[in-house]
Amino acid sequence: MKDELISLAKAVQDYQRSHGHSTAKLIRMYPDLGSDKTYGRILRGDTSEMDIEQQLINYRAVVAVIEAGVDPLAEVALIPDLSAVLQIRRAVLSAMRSCGNNRVVIVQGQSGIGKTSAIECIAQRYGSRVVRVEASEVWEDRPRALLGAILRALGQSSLEAGSSAQDRLERVQTILSESRRCLVIDEAHHLGKKCLNAVKTLVNSTPGEFILVAIPTLWAKLETAAYMEARQLSTNRLSERVQLQLTTSDIETYLRVSLAEFPAGALKPSAKIIADHAVRNGNFAFVRDVVTTLRASGARFEEATEAAKAVSEAVVTVTRRR
Repeated sequence: MKDELISLAKAVQDYQRSHGHSTAKLIRMYPDLGSDKTYGRILRGDTSEMDIEQQLINYRAVVAVIEAGVDPLAEVALIPDLSAVLQIRRAVLSAMRSCGNNRVVIVQGQSGIGKTSAIECIAQRYGSRVVRVEASEVWEDRPRALLGAILRALGQSSLEAGSSAQDRLERVQTILSESRRCLVIDEAHHLGKKCLNAVKTLVNSTPGEFILVAIPTLWAKLETAAYMEARQLSTNRLSERVQLQLTTSDIETYLRVSLAEFPAGALKPSAKIIADHAVRNGNFAFVRDVVTTLRASGARFEEATEAAKAVSEAVVTVTRRR
């Protein structure tokens, strides 16, 4: 069983490399992989203290979805009417209207709630006006790494190996001052005191908006560890703090778009069945897995009761894998 699990993990890694996905994005797409630590351990052949049988179920499911050619994140990104998209869009528009320093939007939501997909929708709407970077724990609170990522996102790919943090800061300030841009920092809970200060400097010295996207518990931990630095962004420089929640209405919208052949009368009851489990099992990641399971069954539903029954069975199947 161990050899099969490692083989499945390597198949996932081949897919990851061929598509250029970061590990953070891969985990968001396929939560059944577990944490990045679990995924890395399996790739290294370290399965000690793991429930190998359960991990086999999870990794077989992930590989099956990959082989089916379904892009879980792309599906959500194509739905602009989800509450996460609407809330973030409204907050960004409010920040865009500001001429003062109150141009920071903090977006908080649990894993799988649709934060990154909502930002993708915003980026599609505003095009190059939106500049996106993903913070990483490996930066170890080095502003030079943060500023390098921003420069690459701005199309400045030729970074001098020896360029200092100050050099990079000045280049970012120059570019962001040329025209008003919206800088999105995903996984912002991986920032630290120094990087938060760098963001504050950019807010003070450039005219654009700054969207910090984070998981609530991890952002709260950062605010405790870097109280004064975080406070400078979350008080007088704050435009709005957006708290995202998965709603039954969101699930109904997702079902309507993803399962066009689904009976209209089954949408509300089916969304309620899924919602009762989704919040405890990965939010939209769980919803996507239920939809994928329904599609894999190949069944066609004409009656609402029949469809709701199939949803209940799919929910049980997905829950057992988690």
